[in-house]
Amino acid sequence: MTSLPPASEAGTPRWLLPRTAHAAHPALVLAGFVVAGFAISLSQGGSSGVIQDQVRDLDASVDMIGWTIVAYALGVVVGAPLIMVGLAAWNRRRLLLTMSAVFVATSVLTALAPTVETLFVARLLAGLPHGALLGSAAYVGVLALGVERRGQVIATIMYGLTAAIVVGVPAMQWISERSGWRLAFWIVAAVGLAGFVLMWAFVPSVPGTHGAGFRTELAALRGRVLWTAILTVTVGFAGLGAVQSYMVPLLEDTNGFAPGTVTVVLALFGLGMTAGAYVGGRLTDRSVLLTSRVGVIGVAAMLLLLGLVGGSGWPVVVALVLLGVFIQTFSQGAQAHLMDATHTSPSLGAAISHSALNAATVVGTGLGAIVIGAGLGYVAPAWVALVLALVAVVLVFVGPGYRR
Repeated sequence: MTSLPPASEAGTPRWLLPRTAHAAHPALVLAGFVVAGFAISLSQGGSSGVIQDQVRDLDASVDMIGWTIVAYALGVVVGAPLIMVGLAAWNRRRLLLTMSAVFVATSVLTALAPTVETLFVARLLAGLPHGALLGSAAYVGVLALGVERRGQVIATIMYGLTAAIVVGVPAMQWISERSGWRLAFWIVAAVGLAGFVLMWAFVPSVPGTHGAGFRTELAALRGRVLWTAILTVTVGFAGLGAVQSYMVPLLEDTNGFAPGTVTVVLALFGLGMTAGAYVGGRLTDRSVLLTSRVGVIGVAAMLLLLGLVGGSGWPVVVALVLLGVFIQTFSQGAQAHLMDATHTSPSLGAAISHSALNAATVVGTGLGAIVIGAGLGYVAPAWVALVLALVAVVLVFVGPGYRR
């Protein structure tokens, strides 16, 4: 049952709240979030698709560009909790539009970056609004569809992210090969602007947390259950950053695939993630615990397979697609569990989930850059991520909050 406010406060200027947003249909509310998620996934996931062109254009190495991917994830890790705690009392419509505008501006800065150093700074800034935007979107989406369908809400928003992996990231890789990586990020900015317009048109006025302040919101971040959930997401999801960030050089340099074939493989990987979002969303509404366990066990198994067949050609593609399925299934259960663990502030919990997911990207991509820089090759990150995934397997069975 929807809990969205039916109308705005009397006298609100139309440029702040158009008539279409006074009592918007839930599907229209979610549409803006899906497009915004598509843009965010283009920005984050597309970075791995354009890495080869950035190496050539900026006269850098693969591991140096890898650290710019880490910078974006660090921005999410820092920005999500700070923004959601500091601006907890803000109206959620205002917060969503502000974060969307910041995302568009920082995407433009990325496209204009002249050096690796400025690219690092631009990517760090671009990550700041990520968690607050998607966290607030998940909260408003749950209000729109009802808490009993929260798994479907998370999955629907994730469709925007996974659609970008299926279509957008391969397209960015294709554009980068032919017209340069900068054009690809101008397209990211344009898609982000489209998301901003949709949210301005249809997202209603949703109050922030009444009387919230730093002390009130920080109180929601206490307890072993929450921090075990955050640790589980971080180590369990690290495999995505470790593998996806260096997927293009893994396929081209280690396995000898042509750039056109790599475009197809990236699309197949995205289809796997889309399937995982669909299955994970349905499973989460039945059992958060079961979804988390099935997902993380599958992630560990696929990282092991990838490590064993990493230089074998098409078997690598099979391992990557199945990794996409299981990593996204695990993501659905993990995000729902984090929202449950911060039940006194669900929008903060949703933002924290993105912070934890990107802490995983920091860990996975950072460790991947280290082992690649040490000359161990593009398969080595999968072995590092496997060790972390096994820790997550243990936590989802015996950790506080997962035993029940």
